[in-house]
Amino acid sequence: MTEADKEIIEILKELFRRKDGEIIDPDQLLQEGIVKSTIYLALLCIVMLIPIKILGSTNTEHIDGILSGIVSLAFTFLFFHLNLKSKNPSLILYVLTWAALMAGLWLSN
Repeated sequence: MTEADKEIIEILKELFRRKDGEIIDPDQLLQEGIVKSTIYLALLCIVMLIPIKILGSTNTEHIDGILSGIVSLAFTFLFFHLNLKSKNPSLILYVLTWAALMAGLWLSN
């Protein structure tokens, strides 16, 4: 693994680590809260969509659009967070951020 890969893994560990009793900048806490909540919301939507798909509901077009928008938004926020926290900006992260945003805009229509 390269140094940038190790840095991204450390950022992800820091994002999902419990911070009980630590003094944290409120802006950083809000940013991490937004990223984590969108990721959890995307996972919840995926878990809710699986039974709908299995049971074969007649009209799932609207649900598919909402789900894809939420999932793409979660990945976009995650990549923005990684870009902001990274000391070595990565072209790969910028491309993934752009791709997630474009996929969200395209799939949610």
